[in-house]
Amino acid sequence: MMSHDPRTMSMHVHGGSGGPGGEGYGQGTGGPGGIGQGPTLHIERVENLYTGSQNRDKMEDTKHRTIIKWLSPLNFFLRQQDISKTRQQGTGEWLLDDPKFKGWKSNPGQVLWCPGIPGAGKSVLASLVVDHLTDQSKNKNIGVACIYFNHKETQIQTLDNLLAGLWRQLIWEKPLGSAVQLYEQHIEKETRPSHEDIQKLLSSVLIWFTQIYIILDGVDEYPAEWWGQLAEALTNLGPVSLLVMSRPHIAPTKLFLNLVTLEIRANDKDILSYVDAQVQKSERLSELIADKPELYGEISSKICSSVEGMFLLAKLHIEALSKTATIKAIRQALQKLPKDLDATYENVMTRINAQGEEDRKIAQSTLTWVVNARRPLTSLELCVALAIEPKTRELDNDNLTGIGIILSVCAGLVIVEEHSSLVRLVHFTAQSYLDRIQTEKFPDAHFEITQSLLTYLQFEQFLDKKAISREKGSQLLQYCQYCLVHAQRCEGQLRDEILGFLREARKWREQKWELKWQDPPWNFDDWPHSPSPLWIAASANLVETASHLIELAQKCPDSQELTVAAYYGHQKICQLLLNKGADVNAQGGEYGNALQAAAFRGHDKIVQVLLDKGADANAQGGEYGNALQAAVSGGHDKIVQVLLDKGADVNAQGERYGNALQVAASKGYDRIVQMLLDKGADMNVQGGRYRNALQAAASGGHDKIVQVLLDKGADVNAQGGGYGNALQAAASGGHDKIVQMLLDKGAVANAQGGEYGNALQAAASKGYDRIVQVLLDKGAGVNAQGGEYGNALQAAAFRGHEKIVQMLLDKGADVNAQGERYGNSLQVAASKGYDRIVQVLLDKGADMNAQEGEYGNALQAAAFRGCDKIVQVLLDKGADVNAQGERYGNALWAAVSGGHDKIVQVLLDKGADVNAQGGEYGNALQAAASGGHEKIVQVLLDKGADVNAQGGRYGNALQAAASGGHDKIVQVLLDKGADVNAQGGRYRNALQAAASQSNDKVVEVLFKKAADMNAQGRYYTNALQTAAFEGHGNVVEVLLNKGAGMNAQQEHVGNALSILASGGHHKVIEVLLDKGVDVNVQGGRYGNALQAAAYNGKANIVQLLLNKGTDINAQGGEYGNALQAAACGAYHNCHSIVWVLLRKGAAVNAQGGHFGNALQAAAYNGRANIVQALLHKGADINAQGGKYGNALQAAANQGRHNIVRMLLDRGKIVIVR
Repeated sequence: MMSHDPRTMSMHVHGGSGGPGGEGYGQGTGGPGGIGQGPTLHIERVENLYTGSQNRDKMEDTKHRTIIKWLSPLNFFLRQQDISKTRQQGTGEWLLDDPKFKGWKSNPGQVLWCPGIPGAGKSVLASLVVDHLTDQSKNKNIGVACIYFNHKETQIQTLDNLLAGLWRQLIWEKPLGSAVQLYEQHIEKETRPSHEDIQKLLSSVLIWFTQIYIILDGVDEYPAEWWGQLAEALTNLGPVSLLVMSRPHIAPTKLFLNLVTLEIRANDKDILSYVDAQVQKSERLSELIADKPELYGEISSKICSSVEGMFLLAKLHIEALSKTATIKAIRQALQKLPKDLDATYENVMTRINAQGEEDRKIAQSTLTWVVNARRPLTSLELCVALAIEPKTRELDNDNLTGIGIILSVCAGLVIVEEHSSLVRLVHFTAQSYLDRIQTEKFPDAHFEITQSLLTYLQFEQFLDKKAISREKGSQLLQYCQYCLVHAQRCEGQLRDEILGFLREARKWREQKWELKWQDPPWNFDDWPHSPSPLWIAASANLVETASHLIELAQKCPDSQELTVAAYYGHQKICQLLLNKGADVNAQGGEYGNALQAAAFRGHDKIVQVLLDKGADANAQGGEYGNALQAAVSGGHDKIVQVLLDKGADVNAQGERYGNALQVAASKGYDRIVQMLLDKGADMNVQGGRYRNALQAAASGGHDKIVQVLLDKGADVNAQGGGYGNALQAAASGGHDKIVQMLLDKGAVANAQGGEYGNALQAAASKGYDRIVQVLLDKGAGVNAQGGEYGNALQAAAFRGHEKIVQMLLDKGADVNAQGERYGNSLQVAASKGYDRIVQVLLDKGADMNAQEGEYGNALQAAAFRGCDKIVQVLLDKGADVNAQGERYGNALWAAVSGGHDKIVQVLLDKGADVNAQGGEYGNALQAAASGGHEKIVQVLLDKGADVNAQGGRYGNALQAAASGGHDKIVQVLLDKGADVNAQGGRYRNALQAAASQSNDKVVEVLFKKAADMNAQGRYYTNALQTAAFEGHGNVVEVLLNKGAGMNAQQEHVGNALSILASGGHHKVIEVLLDKGVDVNVQGGRYGNALQAAAYNGKANIVQLLLNKGTDINAQGGEYGNALQAAACGAYHNCHSIVWVLLRKGAAVNAQGGHFGNALQAAAYNGRANIVQALLHKGADINAQGGKYGNALQAAANQGRHNIVRMLLDRGKIVIVR
């Protein structure tokens, strides 16, 4: 929402945290460029404008922003600010004073259409309206949002993104509500919300406002075929006041009722004001006028008479005059001022071409990029693009042109928006003009762009994908996703370069998230693991390249190419592939086959081509099951009809949705539903997510379809699916009209099943009190059990719906009924902090001491959650302060675990037993010590807590505190007489606990109290071994300084050195070596440290130990010696360790260990490269011993055919029987 409080208007900037360039390619989107009427925005207000929400902490604010940016990739806040800054102060006031505008402001639901000729200043006036409404809306119940359309951004300005963009503006500083659930539902799956989801989300935010204004600018730049859908979506929002700016030929009179027209035309007063400001800004003009004051009158008079209501012409004329050097030249230019845009643009191009060679080239290259770019470039992207030189391997920073020079040589045709840093043409009409002259003036535009992008992607800095960074030289990478789009226009000229890129394309696709490559073909979800150049050519619509690759391969293309071409609607590619023998019915991939892919995407011509080529209309497979379901899912009724006419089985079952009718019903496509029913679709067939069509329609709130299905005889009580039945589905979605329809048709109000158990519980959970009342009036069982919450009362209590709780109790709901997870309603309400609901339940006789559920009882639930008011209420009502139960043992432990010191004190004052045993931590003191709650520990000790009480996870409080690294609490406990060597718990003693968690401060404290460093732990012989296993060098050093035994053995892991060698803790090993540890001491699974390091692939440790004199051939342990251990290791660098050992003198045929020798070990484990190394060093191929007798038998036993062949090829094998 654009804030209506002047102190918080800054949210316009605050909404775009992506910085210059924004999300993907800048967050300022839509609308033509500003027409340069001079800045009027006060800086101090802009600074105040973006303070953001002050009432969320940093973590919540970050999540808030993340969700908003994920749901809405469009940020119109920045675009609004950029346009607003170009407005000349005092201009446009006529619009705000016009009676029609004032009438629109005061009439909710009215549509004000403001047509205007190109260049009349519509965008600037739109920004004026937005700022005016924002300033005027002093209370936060007025919502203001805007859309600036831009023909360059149609790919991202989809219907859903535009609606989400409106939501983004209106939700600011409001709770996100269902947006959080939508985000969590999709983010892990990397899916996007449906159109219905976005529409519901936008509708849900409207309740915050008493009136909403939406300003749409540049509607003529929006594709005509999409405008009707947007108009319908906006109309469906209810009484929203729309202001529509467009050129006159886009008349929305048929789309909106209650429409008023107000023509936009720049008046002479505004143009004079603008010209005056621009003349003053031009140093050259100001200087000349100072010498000849009457010249100002000539300039203003001539310009005002020639522009005919177009600010844009005034801007371009001033730009032309500012380049003149003499008074005479100005007067001559004034006599030749064109009166239309095309002539003016021709003059500008003449000026550009009359510049010096270097300036002219910069201007032409700039226009080439800006005119043809798939989306607006940032200023930095443009500078980098212009600096790329063909056939180079790096960007020469000395070749970068400054943006100031670029703007200067383009003679006013190009502008840069200040806040978004986006480079745009001065106006949409400039794009139209340059498009018309492109063939003549810029014939090689796409060749130049493609060549530059492909050259850039070959820069040496990008050869290693890890080296790709956000430094200056890599700023064009995000735009490079369009290289193949530009390549479509110059395939023949750059064939070799294109083929070279296709061979490497997978490397770039793997980084699409980092690079934000989200457009075709990079956004195709079902990329092959190793896509062929032909597949990528097909996906990118490179017809010539695809034909060339097929000729080179001299074989039929496979199904993957045809499917991706069909998905993207590349008809020529599809025809080419089919003509070259591609199997039209080949199965595979996410979409099953090409027909399903084309049907889902709505490419009716390709669907017809595929059917004419023999595509099976009923082929099963893929996400949608069959082509009919895919077409229905996309809402493509024409394709649905074509498929049905071709014999598609109307009742064919698929995976996700069951059948086509269910898909159509769930999506709300009433026309398609009727088509399917007319073709004999079975309404009651079971399957898919919703089990039947009626439930699907009821869940989506599509009342017209529900009525059609009921009229056709759909089973109103059919069971199954996530909601159990249609009634529960409708109740869950809050569709009261449908609930009533179903009940009128005989739906059973008490039908059980589904996520919520029954319809009443579903409505109670979601807070739909009207539906709850309807169901109760129809006899729904108020105490019916089942579902996630156990019963309706618990569901309402869990969600905090006080009104519904009261309704249910008034209808006789059992206040003490037990449920599943939370035990009873009182415990639920207490755990959530709903004090008013707690009071209602207590007043109805809820049993405070009832034991059940996650928290055991209500007091424990409130104590853990820190709900001090509820704790006090329960205690005042006589709750048993020492009642035992479930996870936290009792209320005191629960409060301690949550760190709620006030509640701890309250409970103790009420007689809570400070030494009561039970729960995860055994007692309250241990729980407090584990959580680091120093203040609570002191309170408990003051109340007589037993400092040495045993039990729980850590055995005692001292071990708990030591494990958590809470040295102050450790000291307090020791000062209170805690036994420093007490045994028990997870780590057996406090020293082991501290050693395992790298708490060297705690170790020091414990030693001061005479902790036994050799006391046995749960896993290791002493604390030194524990610290070694974890790699805690700081603790190891402390223990060694205290005299810990370095060579103490543990049966499985050996000594501390072996443990460290196994884990690769290089620095800690050096500490031990410096302390004189015996590098050859034997023991444990690996025999010695060298063997441990070799087996675990720790090459640096192996080298370190060898340098320290380790016996390379020492025998012992599971693998006999280090060489055999390395041969067994599963790490990629074990091969290099084998070579190191062999070069250092390891006996290649040494016997011993599990496999007898290293060769048998490597053969058994399939390490062909190690087998080769050992044979090269003279390993005896016939050496006997070990589990499998010899290397050949070991390899054969494991099916290592390559190694068997290697051994047989090596020489004569003696077969021992």
